[in-house]
Amino acid sequence: MVVQSIADQHRINGNDAIKNKDYIKAWEEYTKGLKITPKDPVLWSNRSFACLKAGFPELALMDAYRVITLCDQDTIKDNESLRTVYQKGYFRYAESLDALGLPRLAEIAFNIIVNDKLIKDIDRKKAMDRKFKLSKTNLDQTRHMAKEGQKGSGNFKFLITEEDVGFYKFDGKYPWDIRPDDRIKESNLLKIQHKLDLISDNKLKLDFVKFSSDDENPLIQLGVISKVDFKNEDIIMEENPFLTIHNHYNLRCDYCFHLLDKKSSNNNVEYPIVYPCPNLSCEESFCNERCYNLAKDLYHDEICGKIIDDLIDFIQRKRGDVRNNNILFILKLFAIAKKRNICPLDIEEINHLTRYHSTPHNLENHDLWDADFEKIYLEILKILDISIYDLNFDFWIFITLITTLATNTFGGPAIDSSVYDTAAIFPLISLFNHNCKNNIEGQLFLQEWPKSIQDPIPAVYKVLRKTLRSINCHSYRMTIIANDDIKKGDQLCLTYCNPDYNKNARHRQLLRTYGFICYCDRCKGESGGYNPLPIAWCLYFPDDERGKDLLDR
Repeated sequence: MVVQSIADQHRINGNDAIKNKDYIKAWEEYTKGLKITPKDPVLWSNRSFACLKAGFPELALMDAYRVITLCDQDTIKDNESLRTVYQKGYFRYAESLDALGLPRLAEIAFNIIVNDKLIKDIDRKKAMDRKFKLSKTNLDQTRHMAKEGQKGSGNFKFLITEEDVGFYKFDGKYPWDIRPDDRIKESNLLKIQHKLDLISDNKLKLDFVKFSSDDENPLIQLGVISKVDFKNEDIIMEENPFLTIHNHYNLRCDYCFHLLDKKSSNNNVEYPIVYPCPNLSCEESFCNERCYNLAKDLYHDEICGKIIDDLIDFIQRKRGDVRNNNILFILKLFAIAKKRNICPLDIEEINHLTRYHSTPHNLENHDLWDADFEKIYLEILKILDISIYDLNFDFWIFITLITTLATNTFGGPAIDSSVYDTAAIFPLISLFNHNCKNNIEGQLFLQEWPKSIQDPIPAVYKVLRKTLRSINCHSYRMTIIANDDIKKGDQLCLTYCNPDYNKNARHRQLLRTYGFICYCDRCKGESGGYNPLPIAWCLYFPDDERGKDLLDR
């Protein structure tokens, strides 16, 4: 009873905050209550409402889903108060889809309300009216998607997404997330500096640096400074990845993603023979026992023997600019966090990484929202046997990881020039900032040769690989090399985009992937720039008039 009374007090405090239109305070109070009573549908319903009002429909969506799952149909028949909570939950679920610019799915959700006999007539009427508006928007969107799809990509007059892809905003963090502030505390910076000292032989310094911006105020953020002079082609540092993924297009080691052979043939030393997981119900493969044990200690225990086919199907599909290729990273990060009994955002190897954020220069300060994010999140929780009410793995944490991985993963070896099916996280190399005229670059001395290559692999590479593997180097160990003379005190910068692109293409790539425009000396010296397509918001939101003029052009 004492526990329940404390949870009730948090609910009351949250309700008071709602009356004062302090929706973030309300969210925090409801969350405190949920830590005590995690299966209270009233608290989830109220938190969903707070999220909608605060402008976070993506979070309101999942909280409303939790309300629906907690309200059993048989139970609510004879429980008037619980039936009211259920109705609110379904309405907020539909309203969240509506607010995310997903008219087809929102129409379906409101239609369920219309046909639910347990819903009050007055609420059914509201749902019917909204469904009618959404139906018209959905038809308009479908028609224009088909019309634009018949054109070449260079002939689009306005942005058109794929079906069930809407919009949301992410400003680098949610208001209650204090981790980005903790990231720049002196104690944390000292920890990162210590790691840099070890890996660079005390030649690099972490410091705050200034960047030019589109206004008079320069941007200030962390960067890596040289403590010594470097000559062109000097090796600056090397780092093994913390975590890797592969998209299962090919048979690869799940720990280091090296290509594998199913059986020995022609004494092929380039591709290790597959080492299957000892658990016969597990389909993952490794290079050898060492890779298996490293994976087991890091994450594999939690996913061993689990079926991840739905996640693989999701990441292998073509989905435009939506960030879906990092989903397996989230599975592994959730597994690591569960194994360590912490929140995924508190994993030491990644808690200093920056995050993507929406920008007015791209998608009019929005980012793309894939409706399948909800399904993927629930699937990951199911695979790992994590409750959907466990706040250590709350939905906002999943979204924050999506934005973190978007700006901090490195594409790995490719089977050919068109299919990049691997990626890795380098915690320290991720600290290097971008410059279109970079003074350092990453080299992969262990990068595999495609099996389809016609010319024989040079003997020098075979010797080098054999040497590095003999000292247990990761197959995707990255070496940072100076590609110019570097003076003591210079900032070290990689390039995040293809340096051979013109300014327009470089800025397009930077905005879509990293959420910023570059104002380096090279960019300032070149004319032009990226001009994103306008958005016909009226095709996503029934009450939005913006973009109607675009449809008549």
